Amino acid sequence: MYTPSEYYENIAAENTLLATTLQSRYDRLAMARLVIFLAWIAAMIVLIGTNGLWALVFFIISVPLLAWGVRKHLRIKRAAAKARVMGALAQGELLALEHNFSQFDDGQNYLDQAHQYALDLDIFGPKSIFQLINRTVTAPGSLRLAEALRGRHEEATAARTRVQGKVLAAMPDWCLHFRTIGDDLDDDIRYFDRLLGWLDRPNVVGGGIHTLLLFVTPLLTIASLAFMFLVSPWQLGVLGLLPAAWMLRKYRATIEQEHTQTAEMGDMLSTYAALLEHIRTLPEASSDAEKVFAEAARLGDDSIVALRRLSYLISQLDVRYNPFVIILEIGGLWSLHWLRKLDQWREEHRAELPAWLAVLAETDTLVSWATLRYNNPDWTDPEFTDQPIVEATGLGHPLLPATGRVTNGFSLGTNGHIHLITGSNMAGKSTWLRTVGVNLVLANAGSSVCAQHLRLRPNLEVWTSMRTQDDLSESTSSFYAELKRLKAIIEAVSDADQQVFFLLDEILKGTNSRDRHTGSRALIRQLIRERGAGIIATHDLELAALESEPGSHVENYAMEVQTDGDKLTFDYKLHPGVCQSFNATALMARMGIDIPPEEIRLRHD
Repeated sequence: MYTPSEYYENIAAENTLLATTLQSRYDRLAMARLVIFLAWIAAMIVLIGTNGLWALVFFIISVPLLAWGVRKHLRIKRAAAKARVMGALAQGELLALEHNFSQFDDGQNYLDQAHQYALDLDIFGPKSIFQLINRTVTAPGSLRLAEALRGRHEEATAARTRVQGKVLAAMPDWCLHFRTIGDDLDDDIRYFDRLLGWLDRPNVVGGGIHTLLLFVTPLLTIASLAFMFLVSPWQLGVLGLLPAAWMLRKYRATIEQEHTQTAEMGDMLSTYAALLEHIRTLPEASSDAEKVFAEAARLGDDSIVALRRLSYLISQLDVRYNPFVIILEIGGLWSLHWLRKLDQWREEHRAELPAWLAVLAETDTLVSWATLRYNNPDWTDPEFTDQPIVEATGLGHPLLPATGRVTNGFSLGTNGHIHLITGSNMAGKSTWLRTVGVNLVLANAGSSVCAQHLRLRPNLEVWTSMRTQDDLSESTSSFYAELKRLKAIIEAVSDADQQVFFLLDEILKGTNSRDRHTGSRALIRQLIRERGAGIIATHDLELAALESEPGSHVENYAMEVQTDGDKLTFDYKLHPGVCQSFNATALMARMGIDIPPEEIRLRHD
């Protein structure tokens, strides 16, 4: 049984060698192909000059053989390109195992600064959770992954993702082949939206005389050309071209609109069809697989054929870019013929196409979840319970390398309990908040989590207030922005239909110490009254007194710093109680601030 690292190393080595071998074979055959073609031309010249009948026989026999050879040659080129892509994907995964995700899209365009946790928990952007997970090749799949990480999904969807992700995680070859097929897909969600918009458009080419002219026009063109060459005055033959000119004038704007609506979709749909064909290879012999991939199992061969035909029909409209297209338009109403065929396709598959695309987007997203599972075999699935509790052991941050990752555990009731974390600067309080938040987000999305064990209530909504910033466009200070976020959290906690878990870092840090302490204490009491639950990190040690109040639901924890002379050592571990160590003045002194030695505090008295 290979480890992920060993598996990707083997795949990278095998496919790099295969790509080199096939490319070398292709280059050799390219020279042979040129020689054969020149010899064929010479043979045709000789035969035509000596015996026309033999030349015809040779042409009829040789052309199919030449075409077969060209197809075989191009097949070698495609196989080399496929091996090259798969090798590169394996190399990319080796980098990912070293926590280098820069080769993957970071989803920065999905970041909404007002989202309840996305900014604070580094869900999108460089070195983000999205970049850690994302292996999607389609725009709809990427969007679906982003929506899952933003918490926009049903519990049943997350449960299905969990089961399907496990099945696909055991099929890394299948996942790599899927990504290889879609690697060169220059997808854009705008094309996808235009495709769905095109699906709802009415038929373009009208019936009656218009349909009749579509079939009569080529005959009229032939008759007109014959008249102009054989009859005098030849100018009368132009009359036979007038119906085509009238049709093109009538439909000119419509043709432009339809072509704009479908532009750049031909290649996209061809790749979509290839991806669906690969989805059809999911194992059907296993009853579990049939149940897990029920939607994929219902995909018929007709869906792949239909998508490839749609790709072909759309590509025929691109002929309009050819400068000589006027001959085809006048001679046979080229664009209108293909638009009529597109109308027919749309009528036939209007109800089916969205379902096919939904299966594609879901599978594309599942490949990302499955790859995350495969790459992190030491992660575990969360356990869901009806009890009002969140508890974890060995909980770590997914974006930290496993070799240096420090894990912690905790247990917290979700019916009005708060953990208050105190600690010195750089002790790891903010990282711990993000560790908890990110793993709750992953659990809700249907992923495995970076922990030995995690138990929680389903649909536990995460809210954070950690990185509130000024908003110059709204003349909003960071303090007022924080107040707005806290107001939203209070409203969420007060909603009886929601289960909220909040993560707050340095409450009310934008005001003076007295107001900050008074406001923080009042906020904590209010959140507990509303039966909210969460973790609050603070430097305000006086807030620790809340634990001693009668009936208190506050528990104190600390992250300490150890000192050895002027050396500071952080263990990033969570300890019961209140922080007893300080390092701010020591750090300031190191940075050049002239603080008297007797005032430098490394440890609380």
